[in-house]
Amino acid sequence: MSARVRPLGADTARLRLDRPLPLRIGDRGLLRDPGRRHVAGGVTVLDVAPPGLSRRGAAKARAAVLDDLDGRPDLGGELRRRLLATRDDLTAMGVPIDREPIAGHWFADPAHWAALRERMAAEVAAHARENPLEPGVPLDALRHRLGLPDRALVEELVEAPLVTRGGRVMAGGPPGAPAELIAAVDRAFAGRAPFAAPEAYDLIGLGLGPRQQAAAVRAGLLIRLAPNVILRAGAAERAARELARIEQPFTLSEARKALETTRRVAVPLLELLDRRGLTRRLGDDRRSTGPPENFA
Repeated sequence: MSARVRPLGADTARLRLDRPLPLRIGDRGLLRDPGRRHVAGGVTVLDVAPPGLSRRGAAKARAAVLDDLDGRPDLGGELRRRLLATRDDLTAMGVPIDREPIAGHWFADPAHWAALRERMAAEVAAHARENPLEPGVPLDALRHRLGLPDRALVEELVEAPLVTRGGRVMAGGPPGAPAELIAAVDRAFAGRAPFAAPEAYDLIGLGLGPRQQAAAVRAGLLIRLAPNVILRAGAAERAARELARIEQPFTLSEARKALETTRRVAVPLLELLDRRGLTRRLGDDRRSTGPPENFA
């Protein structure tokens, strides 16, 4: 086997072998000079997976690190240098495992882990300021921002006051809605009958475009019946109460008149009531309200 030698310091060097060897930290060997046919010296393996040396001064800095190593594998020391490592990689290096992983099969340097938690909190707070209509940061987006190799690490980093909901990380407590979004909903429905849905052009003009509508639905301020057909939250239950007061069963036209709304709203609203079990559609396309035993 041949090797290229790159000196790093007075007593340290990096060897690049021409084929892989199952080396472990602390392994020893002899370095022969094939040209002179003699042993150049003995070697002790200090690192089997060293970092790259691409930056200016990296070789000198690496030599300083290696000067403190004695060839005895140590979990704490390896984690301080690597920050994150898997059980399989550490075992392959010959590092004894004397603690449980932090997440899945991952081990982390405690100081690095604490710093990641601080960075996560800052990222979540910044995202909330810059994107007030979005419910938190997606886990995968946080993984990229924190430079983590596995989503499981992100999930494990979440701790109070942060919580995970629907694959997003956000501040704890019940999800709320920004004041400006509440005001936009109030403007859109001011002076309207309970089942009168604003037109699409009115919604945009009032500050309730598609993005704001989606945020208001997530926050529980609105229900979406169809694209650009929205009503205030609670409209379905109120409609069921109103329809229960009219003669049963009833037609679409009778329901529309009872709710004082248009066909544009009545059709998707009744379909929503059907899905929620608040109405039942009969064989002749009429509907009835009430408990299942009254739907016959």
